Amino acid sequence: MDNTQALGQNRAKPWQIALFPFNNAATNVYFAFYTYFTYFAMLFLTGSTATSLAGAIVSGGLVLIITNFNMLFAPLMRVFDGVTDPVLGGLMDKTKTRLGKFRPFMIIGNLMLSLSLVLMTVVFRGVGNNLSWLRWVAYILSYIIYVLGYTCQCAVTKAGQTCLTNDPKQRSQFVIWNMIGMIGSIVLVNVMAGGVLTNEAICPKGLIVHEVTGGGGMTAAQMVEEWIAKGINYSNIDVASLTGSNYTYLYGASYGIQFYNIMVPFVIIVSAVYTAMAVAAIWQKDRPEFWGVSQTPAKIKDYIGIIKGNKEIRWLVLSSGLNKLASTVATSGTVAFLVYGCLMGDYNGLFIPFYALCFVFMGIFFLWGSNTAGRKGQKRGVAQFTVFALIFYIGVLIMLCIYNHDDPATYLSLFKIDDSGFHVTINAYTVFFIIFYGCGYGAFNCCDNLTIPMVADCTDYETYRSGNYVPGIMGTIFSLVDKVISSLQTVILTLFICIINPNVDALPAEGSPYVEGMQLSAILCFCVLPMLAWAVTVFCMTRYGLSGKKLQEVQAVNAVRKAAVQGGMTMEQAMQTWQSIDQVPAAFVPVKKPRINKKTGEVIEEKENWLDKVYNKIFTKREKTTSAAPSSNAVDIPDEYLTDEVRADIANFGKDVGQAEECKVEEGVVETDGTEKENE
Repeated sequence: MDNTQALGQNRAKPWQIALFPFNNAATNVYFAFYTYFTYFAMLFLTGSTATSLAGAIVSGGLVLIITNFNMLFAPLMRVFDGVTDPVLGGLMDKTKTRLGKFRPFMIIGNLMLSLSLVLMTVVFRGVGNNLSWLRWVAYILSYIIYVLGYTCQCAVTKAGQTCLTNDPKQRSQFVIWNMIGMIGSIVLVNVMAGGVLTNEAICPKGLIVHEVTGGGGMTAAQMVEEWIAKGINYSNIDVASLTGSNYTYLYGASYGIQFYNIMVPFVIIVSAVYTAMAVAAIWQKDRPEFWGVSQTPAKIKDYIGIIKGNKEIRWLVLSSGLNKLASTVATSGTVAFLVYGCLMGDYNGLFIPFYALCFVFMGIFFLWGSNTAGRKGQKRGVAQFTVFALIFYIGVLIMLCIYNHDDPATYLSLFKIDDSGFHVTINAYTVFFIIFYGCGYGAFNCCDNLTIPMVADCTDYETYRSGNYVPGIMGTIFSLVDKVISSLQTVILTLFICIINPNVDALPAEGSPYVEGMQLSAILCFCVLPMLAWAVTVFCMTRYGLSGKKLQEVQAVNAVRKAAVQGGMTMEQAMQTWQSIDQVPAAFVPVKKPRINKKTGEVIEEKENWLDKVYNKIFTKREKTTSAAPSSNAVDIPDEYLTDEVRADIANFGKDVGQAEECKVEEGVVETDGTEKENE
């Protein structure tokens, strides 16, 4: 049964809501795979396994070259990405093809992602050393193609929701399926990669040597250089033949050609399947009748005015951008090394278990948040769970403040393995840390994802405000600010870890020992920065007005304008005729149906709990739009602008509404987002 009753209500089928987020999962497949790409970049840019491995062993010079190149290259690509985002968004808004507005960008974006991967890992890897410059050109070119493809496909994830559904309850369900697709794609790639790497028939073990005693004989660098000079494939050297030397032999999976020959086709195929699922989900909705009120696209010169006039997207972008910056810093590998390795002394034994537990908490909070957003609005979900994150992180802050490097009781401890076997060593400090951090982690990740459907609400608001249907530019504005802000991660980490604390002269890595100042750095990066960002988010949500009555007005006004424009009225006339909800005919006003007790048939009255009272007191002031009851001053669509379809819909409206609806009307109650009632 539909949750709302109104003409112009655009709702999707459950399977469409479930499959469309896999468009985002398709890009996450590539994102997950690129974590394995550092070694291959060395191989690819040097032309041989021997050279790349030798460079890493001998002096780290090759690593330094590539690192320095990327430090210069990455910011430049961010600038390029920043320029292309609004351009692609504007192009999307102008697109009208037989395949629709969004599907071409999904398909082209995925093809570009696959092309970039093939260029990086297949086409140019056979280029001779005399043309090594060509490898660098190919690397840059392929990365540019990757950025363009990623932007094309990701922009649709936000923009496409506008035509898929305008039901707030359905838009909130996007969060759950997006989480499933995101986690599923990352886990799938990592499980496959792990399976390939541990199969010695596919990926033989590679030999890495380093000097132990330094007493006589060749250094590791000299040995590798000699092997290279003799053309020896040292990845298959017999260990027994080197017995008695002053070297330790470390064996690890070889990220060689075999690995990429399997993983590249796997990634391309999985991502293509996910994209096909998303294309199928939006196929029936990617048509002009679902694209907004006016089919005349905005001009590029109008974009600045759109951004300036749409205060809702500005508040949303500010809150989401700062949240993203805080989360990228707090959950970075560097901060993980700092907390679990340097402070607690056992990165390998702590990080994976805590990471797995966080996914459990995240799943719980995602379900809770999606349900809250569906019944009471996206804004309610973001505001409520941001406050939850703040509260729980107060506990995390206290835990890190009482941490004492000299007191084992303040160490995180789960288990240990010694000669006598496996022992559980969990302590009270760990238990409280898991509760506080797990709940906080789940809450703020829920907030991050709930903002995605809110971009669609801001797009609808822009149509209501100016008549422009610009989902592409709205989605890319959001992603542009997100990318720019999150790119500051390294700068923030360097500032908070290396500069603030003079005793710390480098970003932590696995095995970095604890020194004075690391505790303060952990408090700043792990707790204080996220908490400051969430405080800003709470403030932004007090200013953001697209929920409750305001969102109801936006949808109602857009619906009646669209019906009139489809009948031949100009957009200018429609905008002048209907400007607020009290001017909208009753048939176009979304009205929430009451909950019915299936056994008794009685209406279930939703009672206001303490969370509702707090939310209404702090966050709902800007949601109230008019004191007039919906349709009391309604302006009907003139007969000359009524299509036969709309005329029939108006005539039949309400005939299929049951006793429950009649009961609600008699009581004079029009529920908006479950928190406010018109008779209050």
